[in-house]
Amino acid sequence: MSKVCGLLNGAFRIAWGFVYDALGFKIPYSIVTALQIIVSATFYSSAKYIWSYYITNILENVVFSGHGTIAPPIVSKIFGMKNTVTLIGITGYYIGTAGFVGAVIGKLIIKKDSDFLIVYLIGCGFAVMGFIICLFTKEDKFKYVPIDKEKKDIDNEPKEMDNEKKDIDNEQKDIDNEKKDIDNEKKDIDNAIKDMDSEGKLNEIIKGSVGSSSD
Repeated sequence: MSKVCGLLNGAFRIAWGFVYDALGFKIPYSIVTALQIIVSATFYSSAKYIWSYYITNILENVVFSGHGTIAPPIVSKIFGMKNTVTLIGITGYYIGTAGFVGAVIGKLIIKKDSDFLIVYLIGCGFAVMGFIICLFTKEDKFKYVPIDKEKKDIDNEPKEMDNEKKDIDNEQKDIDNEKKDIDNEKKDIDNAIKDMDSEGKLNEIIKGSVGSSSD
């Protein structure tokens, strides 16, 4: 049975992926939570018959595969691709923690076989809450960070880098122009000094000529 359930879990993940791509979030996840209600409510009683037990196990794998397939893209749509891995990791941590805490609480609740029904009904209550939330949730509420917008942002990054490069090149040109202006000013100063030197020598020649004529 475990081998069959493993194969079904993998197969239904692919199926849920196609359903999600075609219909979006609300309808598939409403189906998942509805099936979870059925499984939680009937799992205990299904153990009385081998055929009903097999059917319930198959439905349980349908539910688990649905959660595992549909939840990650919802997280990425709400919080963006950069935060998806972290948040999915946190979710996985709490799933493991819930398994541990649930076992401890179950030990306190379960005193006889019939008490298992209480545990499953508690899970059924959480599934009902999830189903109600799905019914009253609008599809567009899960499009705060659309994938198309992220794709555009990624496509625009090279353009922004090119613009930044152009800005840097323009700044470098401005620096080069300023350097040329400084060099030109330096040349003007040098020429002015040369002119002053030339005027000084001319004055000396004039003074010398005037002194010679006087003699």
